[in-house]
Amino acid sequence: MKAKKFICALAALTLACAMPLSACGNERIGDDTLNVIDDNYRNWYEVFVRSYCDSDNDGIGDLNGLTMKLDYIKDMGFNGIWLMPVCESNTYHGYDVVDYCKIEKDYGTNDDFKNLVKEAHERGINVIVDMVLNHSASSNAWFQKAVGALKNGGSNPATAKYRDYYNFVESPTGKPEGYNPVSGLSGWYYESRFDSVMPDLNLDNEDVRGEIADILEFWLTEMDVDGFRLDACTSYYTGNVSKNVEFLSFVNETAKAVKEDAYIVGEVWEGTDVQIRQYYESGIDSCFLFTASAGATGTSSIKAAFSDLLFDPGAYYTNLLLNLQKTYDVGSQAPFLCNHDTARAANMFGFEDQIKFAAGLLSLMNGNTFVYYGDEIGMTCADASSDPTKRIAMRWDSRPTTGQVTKPPQGADMSASAYKYPSVREQQEDKNSILNYYKGAMRLRNRHPELARGTVAAAEAPNDYVSAFTKTYDGKTITVLVNLSGTESYQINVSAYGEKVVDVLDVKGASKLSRGKLNMQPYSIAIIR
Repeated sequence: MKAKKFICALAALTLACAMPLSACGNERIGDDTLNVIDDNYRNWYEVFVRSYCDSDNDGIGDLNGLTMKLDYIKDMGFNGIWLMPVCESNTYHGYDVVDYCKIEKDYGTNDDFKNLVKEAHERGINVIVDMVLNHSASSNAWFQKAVGALKNGGSNPATAKYRDYYNFVESPTGKPEGYNPVSGLSGWYYESRFDSVMPDLNLDNEDVRGEIADILEFWLTEMDVDGFRLDACTSYYTGNVSKNVEFLSFVNETAKAVKEDAYIVGEVWEGTDVQIRQYYESGIDSCFLFTASAGATGTSSIKAAFSDLLFDPGAYYTNLLLNLQKTYDVGSQAPFLCNHDTARAANMFGFEDQIKFAAGLLSLMNGNTFVYYGDEIGMTCADASSDPTKRIAMRWDSRPTTGQVTKPPQGADMSASAYKYPSVREQQEDKNSILNYYKGAMRLRNRHPELARGTVAAAEAPNDYVSAFTKTYDGKTITVLVNLSGTESYQINVSAYGEKVVDVLDVKGASKLSRGKLNMQPYSIAIIR
């Protein structure tokens, strides 16, 4: 399955002009051929298992439920799944790991996980898991032994080494910043930057690194995952970029010694591309492109392309791609609109056309795109400051249906008013739905390898509202035209950019091709060869 190219010629569902292959106007555009390359450039789908699909009617999402939905995920055009933490944990979110080699009981068993990966691989879908290496749970056996060793002065040889698995300090003057008191031991504190129940690991300790090496090998071999999403990379050594990068190098080299093509993407939550770029020196494949996300405010933000204050929105988007290409000269980019730590995309874009078009702009970016589950149906969160509301249950149907989660994290609203847009079933039946637009956007990437992998160059734009650029990969070039106006349509002379229009994606399905002229409707995308 790895590092080889294969071409899948598949019959795709024709969904009027919401899908790129459709007949728009007088001339048919495109065909049914996909061109999917089996490498680490993928359309990734972030899943919170607890809120996704329930297979055993206990109200909680589980791994077997996710397995039930693999055909849906594949049909949507995703060929990679990022699973938020699935290890045994005490919390709904799973970022306090009790046992790194055991599946959370609410989600199923280790065998359920193995079956999920096997079924995903049979569909050409890779699976990566969230790996939390900055901290463990306070109930993790390592920490319990560490506290015991601290209290008995290391007199028990069986537990003495665990004292150095964590960062303990004695402070008679009070609690240091970023530390919490050791229960039952006055004057002693342990580092815990995120939460008192999440003690930070001592990543300088060779025994800890040995444990991590064993954990990575377990997931890559025994569980057969295809890589890792690494949590909180900027917090491994708080405020010390060089040490964070060194530790990432260790993780990258250790993982790839086990599985050469393991894909590793890091959560480097920084505000500038220059800061994020530093972490690529570790050799990991990708870092999340926080600067381009819907909540970002800088010059790499996708959302800024919608601003009424832009003098030349077409040039803005072209320059965004060119500047990212220049900055990220190694590895691959990992752009996304939102994730479990932010407000949802549908919260941050004003109306349905913008929600759709934002996914279109994301689909044109280099690297690995990441989509948060539920964004494909325009799910929102009621309160962006509340973590559970960002993890609302996936809505499969407005009617009672098999698999519907009824017990998402406490605080996640399940009332009908929490879902601004229709369910999956209803949107599948509507050719102009958000879901079918997302499907079209992912299909663009699955038809044109240049979008994810190509070298970007600016092309001559017909006006200030149209972004025009080329992407070249493996000796082939496409021209991409993007109408960033939400109100105006523009007529394009196709011969000025290539021989023929091979795909069109627009929010209304109204763009028309006739006699070599393409009428690009507001918020539309055209690909020309």
